[in-house]
This record gives sequence, C-alpha cells and structure tokens, in this order.
Amino acid sequence: MSNKKIAVIYLFFFIIPYVVCLGVVGISYNALVLHALTWRVIAGGIVGAFGMFAVKVIAQRPVLIMYRSSTTKALKNLINFFILERKKTTIGLNLMVDFLLSIASIYIVAKLIPLSTIIGSAIGWLVLILIVSLTLASYLEFESLSIYSSKSKK
Repeated sequence: MSNKKIAVIYLFFFIIPYVVCLGVVGISYNALVLHALTWRVIAGGIVGAFGMFAVKVIAQRPVLIMYRSSTTKALKNLINFFILERKKTTIGLNLMVDFLLSIASIYIVAKLIPLSTIIGSAIGWLVLILIVSLTLASYLEFESLSIYSSKSKK
C-alpha cells in the first residue's frame, strides 16, 4: 500500500471519525447539561476520554497494518497516535489528550452552536458525516485492512 493511499484511508477512516466523535461528545454533553460550562465539564471530559479510547481500541488492527505499511516518518508519527499497544504511561497520556480534547469540544460546541441545534439535529449531521467517511474509507481499501484475505478462502 502506498503512503498516499494510507494517508487518504487514514483521513477518512480515523481522522474525520475522531473529530466527529469529539463533536458527538461535545454535543451530547451540552444537550444533557444546560449549564455545561461549570465544574461538571470535568465529568463530561472523563466520560468523553473513555469513549474516545473505546473508539481507538476498535480500530487497532487496521491502524497497525497502516503503521507497518507506511514508509514516511511524518505519517508514521500521525498514525502512532491511535496505537494503544504500548506502555501504560503512553496509554495514560493518550487518555489525558482525549480528556483535554473532550473538554475543548464541550466548550467549542457550547460557544459555537445554538442550543436549539444542539438539541435538534446536530447529532444526526455528525452521524451522517461519520457514516459517509467510514463508507468511503472502507470502499477505498477494505481488503488491505481486513483480517480476512482472499488467500484464506477454502
């Protein structure tokens, strides 16, 4: 797999869904808690961090395949953010980054999106973006990232 193809798949399969999931964290929290910008945002950040961590756990196999296939150092460093098979301190730092990004998402959503949109259709638009992004990524290179191969057919 070429570095260009890896970068495109990584964009549609990981970066866009990651940003959309952060948006879901921010919108969900702001839809549930009307006074979002108080100390309760820490609880939202913790829940968001563990939710984001769960998203990363699901994608470990394709991430490792892309990491091993890439030859560009910058691309490897970017992909490395989603790899969780490392030391506990690295996983802890990864959770901390997710926590901070979740809190940032909560604040950004509260400041930029009106409450009527947060409670109304915002989640639906994010889910649509998520589905389109993952569908494009799967279409582009599902065979390379799959644990099943055409060689294993009986």
